[in-house]
Amino acid sequence: MRALFFSLGLSLLLFACGSDGQQAATDTEMEKAAISPDSLRNLYIAFLEARTDSMPTYQVKEEGKLYPVDEAPLDTAFFVFREQLKQTVAKREVFGLLDIAAKDIKVGFGAEQGFDDFVSTWGLVSKQPDTLRIWALLGRLLSEGGTFSDSRTTFTAPYIFSTWPSQYDPVDYGAIVGAGVRLREKPSLNSRILKTISNDIVTILDEAQEEEIGGETYPWVRVEMLSGTQGYVFGKFIGDPVGYRVGFKKKAGGQWRMSSLLAGD
Repeated sequence: MRALFFSLGLSLLLFACGSDGQQAATDTEMEKAAISPDSLRNLYIAFLEARTDSMPTYQVKEEGKLYPVDEAPLDTAFFVFREQLKQTVAKREVFGLLDIAAKDIKVGFGAEQGFDDFVSTWGLVSKQPDTLRIWALLGRLLSEGGTFSDSRTTFTAPYIFSTWPSQYDPVDYGAIVGAGVRLREKPSLNSRILKTISNDIVTILDEAQEEEIGGETYPWVRVEMLSGTQGYVFGKFIGDPVGYRVGFKKKAGGQWRMSSLLAGD
């Protein structure tokens, strides 16, 4: 079924993209074929040196805090795979994305399972692939760290989900993403700053109006610190432990595939 659907999807995508779509598929195959052990190591070094927003590969543990962590650089093949996937997402290359999706990819907790549902859920046979919301979502998730499990055969991002402490109900709590985040008295950029907070676990109370700041639009979120102090944080800096996350698994032969993209508890 996957092969039949992929063939149909490929035909639709080639029709939508024309010769550029054919070239994209060819380029993907050429890039994959070019990776040898030596070139893999060279790519790893190049990607590592090019990072501007790296996270530590070890998570500091502190009660009431959730510090960032990204274990991806601990595995050369996975790190290169993820960095190349970031490029695929940035270029909005549907063929490259379809190529790394597992045939049993999980996209929900109900009947939505498998490659066919992944394609239909995210509209990947669209004639306007550049407009798909999956690109912004994956771009964000791939930049938010993550951790390995199952003897480094599984990787889950973001770290907010994969390292969430069990003593806090993920439905009621969230975590501040970043250091020096301003907790304000009211939901406004001009409101008085109550304090600055960093990587704190907070109770999510409710949302207020949205505001555009620096070209990004998010709601203001009313939160309560573990100390009892309440205030508002711009939504960009709130990590949701039951929000969207992406999972990857190492398949036979050592190839990595995207195994899940879903949200919820």
